[in-house]
Amino acid sequence: MATTLDFSQTYEMDATAVRAMLIDGDYIVFRAEQTGATSVTFEVSEGSDGATIVVVERVLPANVPSFAKSFIGETLTVTERQEWATADPDGTGSAVASASFSAPLVFTGAMSITSDGTTTTVRTFGEYKASIPFMGGKIEEMAKEQTQRYLAKEEQLARAWLLGDRQASAG
Repeated sequence: MATTLDFSQTYEMDATAVRAMLIDGDYIVFRAEQTGATSVTFEVSEGSDGATIVVVERVLPANVPSFAKSFIGETLTVTERQEWATADPDGTGSAVASASFSAPLVFTGAMSITSDGTTTTVRTFGEYKASIPFMGGKIEEMAKEQTQRYLAKEEQLARAWLLGDRQASAG
């Protein structure tokens, strides 16, 4: 059994600006640092067809209950991969998304950027699958809850970033 994630972030900015932010190395490092990463590495590669691949590895303190410490340890390494297809002329588009963890847990899904012209929505959806007998569901649910908190914080940081207010977003 897997646990489903479906989370949307909204921005009062055009889709082109939002997509540019999501693949900007400075923003990638900033959001990782502001959401608790003790280290971050990334690679952004652009294909000749306009597609973009973003790979981010973050090391975070493992703030997990004691039952999960034996599976996870003191830190958690998360490797995210987003494979963005060529953007539509208005900046909208989609990506195949995945995350692997330094624990027996994976996330597979997708992301989309949609816009009504004034508001842009970034939607992240997919499934967590933990390969831990008897406790997999608990681990998946915990990962979902932590991801929702992370994405809510990321939305706050991104809104300020898009307005050029890096200090406010760091506060």
